[in-house]
Amino acid sequence: MAKMVVSISVIPLGTCSTSMSQYVKRVTEILHKSGVRYKTGAGFTDIEIDSYQQLCQLLEAVEETLKAVGVQRISYTIKIDRRIDRDVYIEEKIAKAESFKT
Repeated sequence: MAKMVVSISVIPLGTCSTSMSQYVKRVTEILHKSGVRYKTGAGFTDIEIDSYQQLCQLLEAVEETLKAVGVQRISYTIKIDRRIDRDVYIEEKIAKAESFKT
């Protein structure tokens, strides 16, 4: 059951490297361990969640994890597709957007 699909981009700043893959991997591990459904894309990761509290818990976990590896500043870009009337799912949204392919 998911009332929101949240697209999130987490950008650690001041890492002295242009590579982001090690940080993406750590954030993906957090999502995997949390049990939320997610799909990692080229620039954003989509997650299915039920509440804003759940989103805040995930963001706090991201911050603690990245802080532990020396990240001192994080820039987030977050887009929320919130349905009040029914559940919404990542795969459903993708299928509708790509329905022209049939």
